[in-house]
Amino acid sequence: MKRKVATKTDLQSELKSQPGSGSTEKPGSTRKAVECALLSALGFSLMFALIKLLGKGYPAGEVLFCRSFFALIPLIPVVLREGGLKVFETKRPLMHLTRSLVGLSSAVLCIESLKLLPLSEATTLFYAAPLITTVLAILTLGEKVTKGKVVAIIVGFLGVIYMMQPQLSSSIPGALMALASAVSSGFVYIELRKMSATEKSITIVVYFMLACSLGGLLSLPFHMVVPTVQDAFILLGIGVIGGMAQLSMTDAYRHAPASTVAPLSFSALVWAALLDIVLFSKMPGQAAIVGTCLIALSGIFVVKQSNKS
Repeated sequence: MKRKVATKTDLQSELKSQPGSGSTEKPGSTRKAVECALLSALGFSLMFALIKLLGKGYPAGEVLFCRSFFALIPLIPVVLREGGLKVFETKRPLMHLTRSLVGLSSAVLCIESLKLLPLSEATTLFYAAPLITTVLAILTLGEKVTKGKVVAIIVGFLGVIYMMQPQLSSSIPGALMALASAVSSGFVYIELRKMSATEKSITIVVYFMLACSLGGLLSLPFHMVVPTVQDAFILLGIGVIGGMAQLSMTDAYRHAPASTVAPLSFSALVWAALLDIVLFSKMPGQAAIVGTCLIALSGIFVVKQSNKS
C-alpha cells in the first residue's frame, strides 16, 4: 500500500530527505503535493489489489520480479534526467545491500499475506510500519519521545492486537506475515534515515528495484508459473503502476514538507476498503474498521509529531 508496501512494500520514507531536495513552498505547490500524494496512495492500493487478484497460483518470487523489474519502466525518464549511470554512484554500497535484503524480505511477506487476507486488512497492518519505525528509532537512534507519542503508539498497537484476534482476523498466518512485513519495513526506514544524508532517493530506489528483480529472477528456476495472457497484463500492471506510484510520491515530497504529505498516504486505507468491495465483494468487518481507525489516527499523529521535532 508511505507505500507504499511497499512494500508500501511500499518505499515512501526514502523520498522524504533526499540530499538537496528540501521542499520549498511555492504558490500552488501544496495543492500539487496533495494531488500527487493521493494519486500515489491510490496507485499503491491498486498494486496491492492486482497482487491479490492473481490469487495463490503464482509464487512470490515471480510476482516480486515483475513488480520490481517492470517498475523500472516509468523510472527510466527520472534516471536519464539525473545523469543516467551517475545514479549508481554511492558512498554506502554495504548499506544498499542490507537495506535491499531486509526490504526484499518485507516485499515477499507482503505478497504472501495478500494471498491470505482481505485487501483492507492486509493494507491496514502494513501501515503499522510508522509506529514500528518510531519504536525502533527510540531504541536504536536514541530519538526523544513525548507522552503524546507514547499514547499514540500504544493506541496503534492496540488496534493491531484487536485486528489479530483469532475470532476476528480472516487468517492469523496472513496477519502475522503482514505484521512481519511492517516490522521489516520499520528496520528499512531506520536504514534509510542513515542513508539519506549521502544518497539520492533515485539511487536508493533503483538499487532496491534491481536487487528485488535479481532476487525474484533467481527464484524462477525453482518455481515459476507461465502466466495466461490476462495474468501477464496483471503482472505488467503491478510493476508499472507501482513505479508510477513511486514517482508520484517523489513529486509530492518535492512540492511540500513531509508533515503535509506523509499523513495523506493513509488514504490508501480508504482505497483498500473500496477496492475490497468492488473487486472482491468483501465488506470490511468490525475488526477491520476499528483497527483501521486506531492505526491510521495514531500513525498520522506520530508522523505529524515526528516532523515537528
